[in-house]
Amino acid sequence: METIRRITRSGVCLRVLLLAAFTVTITAQKPAPEVFTLTVPNGPILTRLNASVTLPCELSPLFNVEPLEVRWYRSENSNSPALLYKDHKIQEAPVDPRYRGRVSLTGGLERGNVSLTLERVTLEDRGEYVCHVSNERWYEKANVYLSMNVTGSAPVLSVASGGGGQVNVTCSSEGWSPQPKLTWRNKEGTEIKNEHVLFTSDSQGLLSVSSWLLYSPSDSDWLSCTISLSGEKRESRIMPRAPMEGHWSLGAFMTLLFINLLVIFTLIGLFIWNKKTGSIRLSTSEKNDNAEGKTESNERPAEEENLLEEGVKKTDMETETQTEFFLKESATQTALRESFPKVDITLDPRTAHSSQAVSCCKKMVHCKKEGDHASTAHFVLSENKFSSGQIYWEVVVDSKCKQTWYVGVTTTDAAQINKAIVPLKPENGFWVLRYKKGNGYCVSTDPPTPFSGNENLETLGVFLDCDRQIISFYDADSAVHLYSFADVSSNTFAVFSPGFDTFPLKIK
Repeated sequence: METIRRITRSGVCLRVLLLAAFTVTITAQKPAPEVFTLTVPNGPILTRLNASVTLPCELSPLFNVEPLEVRWYRSENSNSPALLYKDHKIQEAPVDPRYRGRVSLTGGLERGNVSLTLERVTLEDRGEYVCHVSNERWYEKANVYLSMNVTGSAPVLSVASGGGGQVNVTCSSEGWSPQPKLTWRNKEGTEIKNEHVLFTSDSQGLLSVSSWLLYSPSDSDWLSCTISLSGEKRESRIMPRAPMEGHWSLGAFMTLLFINLLVIFTLIGLFIWNKKTGSIRLSTSEKNDNAEGKTESNERPAEEENLLEEGVKKTDMETETQTEFFLKESATQTALRESFPKVDITLDPRTAHSSQAVSCCKKMVHCKKEGDHASTAHFVLSENKFSSGQIYWEVVVDSKCKQTWYVGVTTTDAAQINKAIVPLKPENGFWVLRYKKGNGYCVSTDPPTPFSGNENLETLGVFLDCDRQIISFYDADSAVHLYSFADVSSNTFAVFSPGFDTFPLKIK
């Protein structure tokens, strides 16, 4: 009896296993529908730098897609996909080499899931992807957008005198993506409205942000600058006090130094003059004694007296040269115009970009049509090359009419200018002053340094001291100093960029 029961149980189990196998076989052999669709997310997929991310894509209705072709590619590069599944395996070619070893299909093809997994995400991976599934009778595709948040550096704050009892507070940070929001607040947490915000992009597509604010120190004990992006934020605080408060200011120090040096040079001149006068008197007395027949052991030979007089003259000349140099250094902009010879600058048409037009007199340059507002404008060089001495020139920028312009000097020569467009920064051999209507003035440091100035500037004065490697920019009409660069190369060309609008820059 027990034996019969065991045989019966074994038969039941066998029938169950056979039924399951038959069901799986029928399911696996179920033919693909003639028409299918793809299901993808409506919004972007958010990830972080160096993370792993999955771009969802699923067939509807669900069925085994192992016999089908699956292709993932960037919307602008369909011929070189990030991943190609064909003939029941992932193909080695043709594929985009940037994705080799970083992509896979991990959703389960037998269940109709063709999602793409991307490892070690880079900044270049941002953008739109296409999920494409096809067979001999039908194909379907859908777009998935990959977005990435990159949190930048903590804001760097600095304070400078803004005039009129105010200070100029600057905030800058770098390494953000996408564009963050910059907010100024006072001690009470109240937001301070400010429109002076500048964004620039580096070679990797990361953004640098900078802003400046004129503020009265009596309004709050401290200011904060906060840069935020999708819940992440960086904040720094600073006391809005003018630099050198309670100490000697730079202007007072330079004035005192000038007075002290002038006194020292005057005393040295008087000492040399007295010494020279005494020597002449001594020589005359000795000559009189010799005429009377007296011989003294301290009589000077004529050659020694000549050497002494030459030394006195040389010392006088050196003292006079040093005093003149110092007076030039302490001069106003008007005096600099007289001290620095104004050069006749002409533009070199060979260095102009194809989007620019240089006048036949070589004094004006403008864009042929409105530009695309790229992060770096094209420019043109001067025919003049500067390597020594002091030079001055003026440029009519007419900021009331122009939207953007760049003016300064560069080490780039005419043979290099058409090879590539590089950021106009000192590390790339550019020392330029930039203006953009609505954002104001800034200099091309890294990150850019904004500063206040006359929004209706008409004529820009440029002073270049090749020997001391300094370039200074002035408002030529009001004689107001704008900015100075140090450590400028001693071999430079003048560089001009009319920006992106069609209104010309003119060399005066």
